[in-house]
Amino acid sequence: MTLDEMKSERERVMARRNSLVARVTVGDRTVQYDLAQANHVVADLDRRIAVLEGRKPRRRILTVATTKGL
Repeated sequence: MTLDEMKSERERVMARRNSLVARVTVGDRTVQYDLAQANHVVADLDRRIAVLEGRKPRRRILTVATTKGL
């Protein structure tokens, strides 16, 4: 898949994800939909686009602080 194809695919997925409804209520029943799969696809496309553009992937640095509870 080329860079332009990936960018157009990302735009298509974002448009589809934004048009999805996360919660539907009919009468007294409510259904909650999980948009995690669409978010996963977008994150994967972002990573692959960054690699093709020569950008380094973002890294998350987690800082941990502990105490003795005193």
